[in-house]
Amino acid sequence: MFDAILHPFAWAISWLWVWIHDFLVLVGMSSGSGIAWVLSIVLLTILVRIAIIPLFLKQIRSSRAMQAIQPEMRKIQEKYKGKKDQVSRQKMMEETQALQRKHKVSPFASCLPMLVQMPVLFGMYRAIIAVSSISAGTYTYRSEAADHLGPLTESVSTEIVNSTVFGVPLSRTLRESTGDPLIVGVFVTAIILMVALQFFSMRLSFQRNMPDLGNNPIAQSQRSMMYVMPLMFIFSGVFFQMGVVIYTVTASFWALGQSFWTVKVMPTPGSPAYADLLSSRESAYQEWAKPFFQNYDRERAALDIASTDPRVDELNERTLAEVRSKAKKQHVASDFPASMTTGEIITVYRNLASQKWTTLPDEQWMHGLTLAVEKRLAKQEASAQRAELQKQVRERRALEREAAKASSESTPAEAAKDSTNGSLSVEEIERRRVERRKARRRSGKKH
Repeated sequence: MFDAILHPFAWAISWLWVWIHDFLVLVGMSSGSGIAWVLSIVLLTILVRIAIIPLFLKQIRSSRAMQAIQPEMRKIQEKYKGKKDQVSRQKMMEETQALQRKHKVSPFASCLPMLVQMPVLFGMYRAIIAVSSISAGTYTYRSEAADHLGPLTESVSTEIVNSTVFGVPLSRTLRESTGDPLIVGVFVTAIILMVALQFFSMRLSFQRNMPDLGNNPIAQSQRSMMYVMPLMFIFSGVFFQMGVVIYTVTASFWALGQSFWTVKVMPTPGSPAYADLLSSRESAYQEWAKPFFQNYDRERAALDIASTDPRVDELNERTLAEVRSKAKKQHVASDFPASMTTGEIITVYRNLASQKWTTLPDEQWMHGLTLAVEKRLAKQEASAQRAELQKQVRERRALEREAAKASSESTPAEAAKDSTNGSLSVEEIERRRVERRKARRRSGKKH
């Protein structure tokens, strides 16, 4: 069963492995057994890592978004604190999921890169295992004899088996070293390198890219992982073929470089690295933005005209185009909601130049701003609806008062006539009221 699940991944990895090797031969490396097969594993690792960069970025953004909604998450948890019944737990789950959908975050996004890498690692492991069996003519699939795995035929497999790294065949494991000092030394060095790279990568992430959680259980668990996870390579490395070891070492180098990049460019909110990046970006933005907006204020004051004047619109449009161009170069988000006016957007940029930054003005910041604008517009619409309803009520009451007044001013004969004709329209009441006024004025002139 397990073999059947891993077989498609091993088949795909085999084809990619051979294609990379053929490319290396095409650019000038020697065919057959040799360094080309070793480098093909390194390039395969790099290609896989490049392919999952979008997932890695999604993981980072999701992690930052999860950090941003933690205050609201705690409110939901406090709301249902101490409630153990099924209904309360279901409502808590629904509210939590609704909050995550609202902010477009997923707690499972952080698992995606790992989930993608594992099939590749297993596929590589199975492909390298198959190489030795195919070369020896003992390869089986589903308990039946087979002579190839994708493009890995007997001849190709023999080339790979005979390829070495510092004298160690790609298909050899540490357990199969038979005490050879050279093989043992190469494996031990590679395993130590794997452990060191993983440790420094995780140490960098935990110390520089994690908020201070104190001594709570989560923080203690994370500190334990920093030491436990790298040590797992010591035990797993004993069973890895040299080809898999090369894959793992290359992946560890990539992970360390990725950690450095993450700490520098996309740190976790609340972490020491985030505070450093926030301070540096704030200083860089305000260095040019303060004199820029001072000049804008002088130009605006020189006009001394109403905000509706076309010259003000021209100044705002020119200013916004310039500030957007400058801000974009410093990674300040510029995709404002369409409902915001040019003047409102300029005000936001101006505030960034004069206020202390508490968060990076990036996509997450823009998402919060969009929600705030939507909330403001909703309040304005609700207020306008209430005002319209109040206006309608006032108009109806005024008409009712006019109708009551007209009814009180009518003669007994008209009142009797109105009572026989039933209720009158507002227009008819107003017409009769005007006629009565005219009649009274004519009667006054006669006297």
